[in-house]
Amino acid sequence: MRISEAKQCIIELYKNTDAVTALVSERGVGKTSAFRQCAEEMGIGYMGLYAAAMEGPDFMGLPDKDREKGITRYLAPQFLPTNTAVREGFFPDNGLLVIEEINRVPTDTVSVLYPLLLERRINGHSLAPGWKIGVTMNPDTLNYTVNVLDDAMLDRFIAVEVTANLEDYIAYSIRNDPNDDVLSYLSASPDSLLIVKKAAESTATSKSPTPRGWTRVQQLLNHCTLPDALMQELISGILGPEAAASFLGYLNNRKFMIPSAKALLEGYDGVRAQMLKLVEDGRLDMVNLVLSRVVALTDGGGEQGQNIDQMLGDLTEELQVLFFKKLADGRPELFLTLTRQIKSFDGISDLVMRGLI
Repeated sequence: MRISEAKQCIIELYKNTDAVTALVSERGVGKTSAFRQCAEEMGIGYMGLYAAAMEGPDFMGLPDKDREKGITRYLAPQFLPTNTAVREGFFPDNGLLVIEEINRVPTDTVSVLYPLLLERRINGHSLAPGWKIGVTMNPDTLNYTVNVLDDAMLDRFIAVEVTANLEDYIAYSIRNDPNDDVLSYLSASPDSLLIVKKAAESTATSKSPTPRGWTRVQQLLNHCTLPDALMQELISGILGPEAAASFLGYLNNRKFMIPSAKALLEGYDGVRAQMLKLVEDGRLDMVNLVLSRVVALTDGGGEQGQNIDQMLGDLTEELQVLFFKKLADGRPELFLTLTRQIKSFDGISDLVMRGLI
């Protein structure tokens, strides 16, 4: 399942059930980000716990004597959004509590978590009704040092297996400080988004790329100024030497420039030659990337609409339809505004609308 599809499931399960959603995937695919994004989109709270660094007593809470009644009570830990914690204002009314990498948690601690996962209670304290639980897990393979969860624990989860998807990753990157060189390389070499090596092949100096790693490369290229040799060493330390060599070789040998979406929106004439070169060379992967960037950056202003109209005039009807589909999916609030400004929409409106139904 793609991350975008997993997010739909998380939101639907949150709204309509008390089920514990378990996202299972290779490293760096975006399990934690998916839960956090869902919380942001729903406008609710988020609390992430790396339970492998905790012990059972951390969840049980601190014992406190009630001498009047002759019993011992437990004070709830501050990181749990219990009824009392929500009532006292420590947490919002609604949210997602995510237990990270639960199959790395020591066995004795997992046992303590059973009532929390099954009954939403622990040591006399109940989770607030507006808070739901999610967990993340790595696959139970030789590539990961994980504990095998028994059937009693697994029965508490709705397991959702997540795979890396380039389209989702590009959409995420465009919203979060993208680097066009990285995105163009991945568009040309989609299998490089995630490479899973056998456990025996993985060392600190022979890593392989993940979506998380590519995000770090984008941050590095966007914000760090270093000599080329040092930059190459850092990229190799993120992606591994093989993927880094392939990426840097691609940048050195490519025979085209990617039009800047910002420059395109400000004045298409300035980047028209670059766009035409991509079309003439059949680089539809790069054209697709430019269209996605334009959709993400446009504010719907009249001048931008004119520049988009000029760009679409240089594209095939199929690519024009693709642009409007991206606009409807990614910026629905601007769809009507821009379609009224863009003359080329009139000729393909029927095709676009049929594709959106």
